[in-house]
Amino acid sequence: MRRIPILTAVLFLMAAVPAHALPGFEVGARGMYWFPDLSANVKTTTNGVTGEFDAKNSLGMENKNFPSGEAFVRLGNVHFRVGITPVKFDGDKTLTDNIVFNGQTFAITNRVISHLDVKMIDGELQFDLLRPDLGVASMNLGVIVKVKYVDGNVELNDRTTGQVQKKDFKAPIPMVGIAAGAGFLKDMVRADARVTGVSYAGNHLFEGDAFASFVPIPFFRVQGGYRIIDLKIDEDDIEATLKLKGPYVGAQLSF
Repeated sequence: MRRIPILTAVLFLMAAVPAHALPGFEVGARGMYWFPDLSANVKTTTNGVTGEFDAKNSLGMENKNFPSGEAFVRLGNVHFRVGITPVKFDGDKTLTDNIVFNGQTFAITNRVISHLDVKMIDGELQFDLLRPDLGVASMNLGVIVKVKYVDGNVELNDRTTGQVQKKDFKAPIPMVGIAAGAGFLKDMVRADARVTGVSYAGNHLFEGDAFASFVPIPFFRVQGGYRIIDLKIDEDDIEATLKLKGPYVGAQLSF
C-alpha cells in the first residue's frame, strides 16, 4: 500500500515532464535494427557483352538484418539530420544457369560466392510549414530536402575456376519529400512518417519511413516502424536495382 503513492507520484512526474527538454531546440541520436526483405537485380554491359542476373534466384543471396542510425538537431521549425545505413548480402550457390557479369561468363554447375555491399549516407534538412501548439497534443507538417550518397559494389568469385569479377557503383542523389507527425500527452506518444524521392535519366530513388514511438522515461524514446528503399542506378556499364523493405525497432535519446 505504501508503494501506491510513490508510484502515482512517479507517473505524475513522467506525465508532467515533456518528451524534450526545450520546445524550440532538440539534439539527439536515433538507432535502429532493420529486418528488410531483399530484391536486387544487376545488369552489366562490357565490350558489347551484356549480362543480367537476380541476386536471390541466381546467386542464392539471403535476407539479413542490419543496424542503422542518425543524429539530428532541431532549431524551431528546422531539422538537420545525418544518417548511415550499411547493408551487405552474401550468396554461396552452385549455378543452375550461366551468368554473364562484367563481360565474363560464370558457368553452370560452378560454385560461385557473391557479395552485394551498399553503404548509404544521408544529409537531410526538414522545414516544418505547420507546427501548432495544441496543448497536450501536437502536430507537424513539413518539406524535406535531402542528399543520399550511395556507395556500392557487386563481387562474384568462382570457386571452381578462381575467376573474380567486381563492379562498383557510386552516386550522390538529391531528393525531396514531405514529413508529417502527431504527438499526444506532450509528445510522450507519437506517430511520424517521412517520404522522399527522385527520378531522372533512368535512375530513381524512393524512400519511406513510418514509425510509432513512446517515452517510457524522459529523453528516451522507444520506436517501431516500417522502412522502404527502392533504388535504381544506371551508369555507363552497370545498372543496379535494389529494393529493401521491412520492419524495424529502435530507440532515440534526445535533449
